Parts: sequence; structure tokens; C-alpha cells
Amino acid sequence: MNIPGYYYDPEKQRYFKIENNKTAPTDAAWSSGNVKRRKLRDADAATALRHATLAKGRIRRARVLHEPLTGGFFAREYGAARADMHAACFAEGLRNKGCIPMRLPGWPGQPITSMYVSGHDYRTGMCTVYAVPNETMLLAAYFPRDQNKRLDQRPLRANYLVFGASCCVERHIPQISDVQYHAPSNRMLITSRQPFDGAAPNSLWAFHPRIDDADEDPLRPLWRLPSYSPFTNLLRGRATTAHNSFEAHCVAPAPDSSSSLCMVGTSRGVVQCHPDAPSRDWLAPQSAPGRDLLDLFRDIFAIDYHPHQSDVVFRFGGRPGALFTADTRTPCTTWSHLRLPSTITRLRCLDGGNQVLVAGLENQLGVYDLRFARSSRGTGGDAGDKIDIDAGKRSRRKRSQHNHFNHNHNVSPRNSPKGGGGSIAIAQPVIRFERYRNAAHVDIGFAYDEATGIVAAAHDDVPGTVALYSVRTGSRLRVLDFASEGKAGSSSGDGSSSSAGTSRARDAERADLPVIRSLQFQTFPGDYTPTLFVGSGRRGRITAFSFGVDDLEDEA
Repeated sequence: MNIPGYYYDPEKQRYFKIENNKTAPTDAAWSSGNVKRRKLRDADAATALRHATLAKGRIRRARVLHEPLTGGFFAREYGAARADMHAACFAEGLRNKGCIPMRLPGWPGQPITSMYVSGHDYRTGMCTVYAVPNETMLLAAYFPRDQNKRLDQRPLRANYLVFGASCCVERHIPQISDVQYHAPSNRMLITSRQPFDGAAPNSLWAFHPRIDDADEDPLRPLWRLPSYSPFTNLLRGRATTAHNSFEAHCVAPAPDSSSSLCMVGTSRGVVQCHPDAPSRDWLAPQSAPGRDLLDLFRDIFAIDYHPHQSDVVFRFGGRPGALFTADTRTPCTTWSHLRLPSTITRLRCLDGGNQVLVAGLENQLGVYDLRFARSSRGTGGDAGDKIDIDAGKRSRRKRSQHNHFNHNHNVSPRNSPKGGGGSIAIAQPVIRFERYRNAAHVDIGFAYDEATGIVAAAHDDVPGTVALYSVRTGSRLRVLDFASEGKAGSSSGDGSSSSAGTSRARDAERADLPVIRSLQFQTFPGDYTPTLFVGSGRRGRITAFSFGVDDLEDEA
């Protein structure tokens, strides 16, 4: 409080009467001359601060510096590069390269539920697409690309030596759940959720695509359609008593370094198939005295091989949310696993093998580092023994130690279900994708490209949208919107780039739009960057996005 005629000293915390310079000591703070000088100095400082604040509002960062490519270049020159600059530049440079309907002549078409795009045709560079409309049949078609990587099926017959219809049926298989390709053995692998046809399971089919390496004609595709190859039931013959009824949810082709053919995720665990069909191994318990062990292998929705030990080690997960690290040299009851917050729908092992990218229900998407998350390990060596999911938490004395460990090692305690003992450690990701949205869809689009670090994930809160994320930071870089049939556009990361009228029009078109279920990255011969393929729309369209320009005459 200012008292007229007095000076307050904040150090001594008392008031002094202001004296004339003639009577006050020379260096006295309460002399009239010092008080006046101090008031002028404080007024000048306040004026300078006010001008600086106003100038700060007038100086704005150039818009070009917010662009990932230009702004990222300058930021890197000044040593302040963002961690996901590579991914942000790639996502910003993606351009719509057209879409082609995947349907038979005279057929209205249905949404694409699964697909595989082959990028092995080094002769013509075109795409060979295998797609599944509405889980009913396997279709095959050629997708030619021009010099600008744009899809255009009109010059197919004029520029290439192809025969038959532009789209053909390979086989009618009900309830198809996944389509993949095993390059070492040249086999297309198709899984089905229809478990039985009489006494033989119908869960895994395979056929050899026709590949003609002898013909050197540059106008003739390397892959011949239709293939006219017989389909083989790789799981023929009656299964064991414990596995006599199952559904196949997914298939993971083995890499070149592995001696197996594939791993199949089923409703009764994992099946390892070998090239010499019908040789297979059930990697799941056949019986157990309790329900804990069987419940952990109930539904397997995602499988991926370890990048450096692919011959013996792989990871898988499903419902309930348990992320397993499996070693085929040891019994399944000894495999370690992490408990995750929700059901696992997709997973990918990242480079190095210690980190796993996991997508799940309840908007869960993140990167888990297995070196810093405590895992549970099975006990016992026989297939009938029970996995102890609460090992090491028996005594109350150790519980406080575990709580301290969990706090420092990225796990959080959650009460176990009724009948369980102690608490179950729920692992927490080291990188969380906060803006990912998938509440309840198991079959939803998901793709990851290791070279660019881009994660493409479909959302179910806004049907017809695909978000691009950075695997290094978890930030959302861009959103692709397919509300307009055949006119896929893009918006900014926060979805605010479209006007109110455009937003209302897209909301009306989105009324009965299905959630996108098919996404795939594929790099073609001669390309330096991958192409993102999206199975979108009600009519079974496949849209391509590539890095580049809209037109070759545009300035890059």
C-alpha cells in the first residue's frame, strides 16, 4: 500500500518518511531525489514491457514454416528438427491417385472387407489386386498405373496384352476374414470363419498364382489372371478333440528366413502351418484344469513374426487383451505375456524386436516396449498345466514392492476378475496415440510402413475416415475422408479445413457409410516411396495415395 509522503523499503519491510536531499543521507533510498529517479525508472520499464508485449503479438511465424517440408528443412538447419519430420513430410505429400471399382460387370459392388495388392510385377509395374467384397468371394483384377502413379483401367486392353474380363472371380469362399501372400512358396493364403464342411475344416485355403517369368514381353503382366490354379485346404482332416471346432481370424505369412509357411490365428489358439501341407502344429493348450489358460487363447486376431528371430519367435494377441511372446521351441504354457487394457485387433513388431505396435478396442493404440513392462510367465512344462497370471504377488509383504515397481516400470495395477488372486499388471505404452478412435470394431483397417514410420488406421467414430499417425511420436498427421463416393479428399489433422457447408454435406453422405476395413502399403518396383491403398465406399472402390504431385506439369 502506497502512503503519500512515505517510501516503503521491501528489504527492511518498513516505511520511511521521504526527506529532502539536503537533510537525508547521500545514499538513502527515502531521499526525494532517489524516490523520483526510481519512479521514472519503473515507469520506463513498464512502458518497455508494454511495447514488447505488443510487438510480440505483431510478429507471427511465417505460414511456410508450419509446412512439414519447408519448415522441417529450416528447423533441421537450426538444430531443432521434430522427431516425426520424415513421416510428416510423407503424409503431407500424399496425393489421391484415383480409384477403381472392384466389381464384376453388371454387378453393383459391395464394400471391400479384405484385400492384397501385389507389387512384384517388375515387367509392367501394374498392380495385381486380390479383393474380397463383403466376405463372400475372392476377386482378382489388374490396376494399371501411368507415369504419375495414377490408377487408370481404361488403357488396360489398349496398352497391355491381357485376356478375359477386367475383374474375375477366383473362388467363392464364405466368411473370408483375411488374404495374404507368401512369396517364398508363391501361395495366396485365404482364411475363413466358416469352421466346417462336413468333417473337414474350411478355415485356410491356398493356391498358386500363375507367374510367367519366361515371357519377356514388356506388355504382358507377370501375374496371369485368372490363375486357374486348384485351391488347397491346408487344414483338411479332422482336428484334435480340443480343436474340433474353430474359426480362422487372421493369417501371417512367414518371412523368407523362416522354415514355416504361416501362422493362423483362430478361435482356439495359433496354428503353425508348414510348406509340406497338411503338416501343422497346434500352438495352444488342448486341456487345462482351470479356465485361465484356455481363455488367454480364446480368440487370436493378430500375429507378427519377430524381425530378427522369425524362425522360432513370434508375437500374437486377441481377446482377452494378452500380448504373447511365443517361442516354438518351448511349451505354450511357458510363454510370457503382457496384460493390455482391451482386446487386441492388430499388432506389428517394430525394428529391433523390443517394441510392438498394438491396436485394440476402446480407442487403444500405442507402442509397448517389452524391456520396461513387466510380463507374466507360465508355469509348468506340460500342456495341461495352468498359467499363473498372478505369479509373484502372493504375499502382502511383496505387494507394496510390486506397486513401487509398477510405478517405475510403466504398469498400473487393476483388480483381477472375481475368483482371481492379487492384482493383474496392466501394461502401459511408452507412446500413446491419443487421437485414435476405435470403440468396438475388431475388423477395421490398419497398416504400418516401416520405411516412413507411418501408421494408417481407420476410425469408427467418423465412418469413412483414415488417420495417418507417426509411430515415433503418436501424433496425428493427416486425415483422409472418403465420405464422398469416389471423391476421397483430405483434411488437416484436426479436421477443421472443410467449410461448414461441406461438412454438413459429407455428414449426410456418411449416414450409411461402412467403417473402412482394408488398408495396405505397397512399394512397387522403381518407386522410392510406398503407395497406400484404401478399400473404401459402399460400392467396393479401391483408392490409391502416393507421394508426389497431382499432375506431372505441376511444380514439385
